[in-house]
Amino acid sequence: MYKVLDYNRQKDGEKLIHSGNIFHEALKKKIEYCHVYRDGVPVYDLEKIDNNYTIRDSKGAQDNGFSEIFFDFIHYDENDDRTINLSLIKRFQVIEIEELTEYSIVIAKIAATKLNMQVFITDPKIRLFMDDLANIQIVEELPGRPDSMVITKEFLIGLYRGDVRKNHSVPIFSELFFLQGLADGKDLSKVKYCQIEFDKIIGIGAILDTYNKMETLLAGFGIQCFLKENCSRYNDEMLNKYFVLQKRPADANEENTCICTDFIKLYVIPTFQMIQVPLKETVIGDGFNREMEEYYEAVFGNGKVLGVLIRGTDYKVAEVGPTNKQASAEYLIPKIRQWMEEFSFDKIFLATEDQDALDTMIHEFGKNKVRAIAQERFSVSEFKDVHLIKDLEKEKRSGLAYEAALEDITVNYFYALKLLAKCNSFIASGSCSGTKMVLGFNNGRFEHQYIYNPLTDQNR
Repeated sequence: MYKVLDYNRQKDGEKLIHSGNIFHEALKKKIEYCHVYRDGVPVYDLEKIDNNYTIRDSKGAQDNGFSEIFFDFIHYDENDDRTINLSLIKRFQVIEIEELTEYSIVIAKIAATKLNMQVFITDPKIRLFMDDLANIQIVEELPGRPDSMVITKEFLIGLYRGDVRKNHSVPIFSELFFLQGLADGKDLSKVKYCQIEFDKIIGIGAILDTYNKMETLLAGFGIQCFLKENCSRYNDEMLNKYFVLQKRPADANEENTCICTDFIKLYVIPTFQMIQVPLKETVIGDGFNREMEEYYEAVFGNGKVLGVLIRGTDYKVAEVGPTNKQASAEYLIPKIRQWMEEFSFDKIFLATEDQDALDTMIHEFGKNKVRAIAQERFSVSEFKDVHLIKDLEKEKRSGLAYEAALEDITVNYFYALKLLAKCNSFIASGSCSGTKMVLGFNNGRFEHQYIYNPLTDQNR
């Protein structure tokens, strides 16, 4: 992204001539800093800013192995109406811009021309880029209207603060052009497929949740998804044994297939995060589904059961986004106790990978009340030199022993989620892939449900 600055004669830089194509020209020439002239007079400067500058030193990004969360957008076409995603920006009546950048200019032009929105900005240099538009208003102070989308100067991802109204221009540009970001210069009129790849750190829940969302989102653009062969820490033989995922179509090739190599770039896009697509049980193989149904009936029969999901361990020690922070067992116990008494549950089914949470729940409610899948669990004290469960798993095992343990962990994980979905009511420690899958499997049948929200609930 380029910042649009006042002309600075003290700064060295290349010379470009102003035009309506100035940003694409600068990107093509890989310019870092330049002076832009019009009619022989310098009128402004452009300075290249790394779209991912905010996460280079982020502990959370390092813990999770992410070096980028935004596309570079070296190639994009603001005139390709078929591939621009306007779903978020349409929610607002007005755009207010705090900083003039390549992206805020493109956003303003799209808002003004395609949606006939009013755009307010304090920087008069915007007239160099859209002098003929009457709905661009240059003001001394932004109006601060409640119906405005605000493009902030501060780097801000509004989604992570529970308010999509205010964002820096980078995440909003990503929202508008995510499909072009995925294509990375490919001719989208020829693209039929999107190949999805996952890093080795990604758990099965996030894989299925992401695949499900991408399949739904890209279907609106006429693009089908499929999973790359052997692209995750789960081998294809195991995935095909338990799950139903689209395989590579016979006619997929380099020209008609875009590639999603870094799914985290979609998780900063509001449309992707907010899309409500329940994970259907059809993603699980029929035989596996039957086994889990029979297990629940054998354990609980017709008893009234409260399902509780407590995500802990690596969520406690790794730096996660503010919307994904999880409540502790200690925080949830008063709510669980209240529901046990108020709604007369016979049992608690607890799903957790956290040994400390399991110990706390059994101490509080007793072994007769608490039921849990027999699975390997971890304690926070084990996370001394690692941040993620997958790293701890590899520390304990390798080779075939690791593969066998990973299959066992995955099977137990889905047993826990399916059993939670069959409970009468549900309490979760926060938003995570497991929570989303439970809600998808249940499909609105819970009598009561509570999901801890770190933005509105007291944090512990």
